[in-house]
Amino acid sequence: MFDVITIGSSLIDIFVKSDEFVLKKMDRGVLLCQLLGDKVEVDEMVLRTGGGGSNTSVGFARMGFNAATISETGKDPWADIILAELHKEFVGTSFVVREKQEQTGGSVILVSQDGGRTVLVHRGAASQLDPHDIPEKHLPYTEWIHLSSIAGRQATLEKIFSIVSQSKRPRLSWNPGAQELKLLAEGRLAVGSLPVEILFVNEEEWGQLDSIQQQLTKQINHVVITNGSKGGRVFWNNDWHEFTTNQVAALDDTGAGDSFAVGYVSAVLYDKDLDTAVAWGKQNAASVVQHVGAKPGLITKSQVQTP
Repeated sequence: MFDVITIGSSLIDIFVKSDEFVLKKMDRGVLLCQLLGDKVEVDEMVLRTGGGGSNTSVGFARMGFNAATISETGKDPWADIILAELHKEFVGTSFVVREKQEQTGGSVILVSQDGGRTVLVHRGAASQLDPHDIPEKHLPYTEWIHLSSIAGRQATLEKIFSIVSQSKRPRLSWNPGAQELKLLAEGRLAVGSLPVEILFVNEEEWGQLDSIQQQLTKQINHVVITNGSKGGRVFWNNDWHEFTTNQVAALDDTGAGDSFAVGYVSAVLYDKDLDTAVAWGKQNAASVVQHVGAKPGLITKSQVQTP
């Protein structure tokens, strides 16, 4: 039996850094431009595993919980790398679905000299998690479920929510992706039926939910809105609680949201108060952004500092 089961993607991230990437300022932002057919020298290439399901499962394992993940991958060398790392981190992988006809998803992150990033994403198998892939006999016996983006698979989401609603034990936190936010905003997922205890979104994503914000704050115990280096706010106990961020020299912000969620939920699972939950989330995120990739900087239970 697992303390925490995460649901989401498991991916390969390849970081490519070069001072030769050409940046061009435009009215709508900065473009990364390269001559078609040209050969560009790169300064560094780093391979990391990523994805919301994979990242958070490792995070919870490092925080002292017996953790497992539900993800979908292909049967290919990329999946072998992901599973090997999960095993190394003592994360249960018996719920990982490996499909021979699918490719393991991943991304190539182009990093310029100023730290700016352009991300090329291939979601692959990570976007194919179906209702029958959810182990409904096991979820009711876990203490906590953390759900991240599953590419808006509505039937799969509804099955997860139904299992949690009909069970007394598992508690649910949710960090929705773009497609899940769209389902919410368009009313295709009923807010009143969401069995969510903690919702994690960033400030921009919260704006996309403008029409249902009041419903969400009434339905969900903790609505956590992060805003990068500016900090964030939490709606809890009928009031907004603002927080600042831990100022650090950030190297890469990949996985910052996942790590904040892990720290916050871990504190709730350990029966800590709101200030501690925010502090653990901030500390975990601040550690992660000082490393390349989403996992190397994830902290352990012995490293957290309680305010």
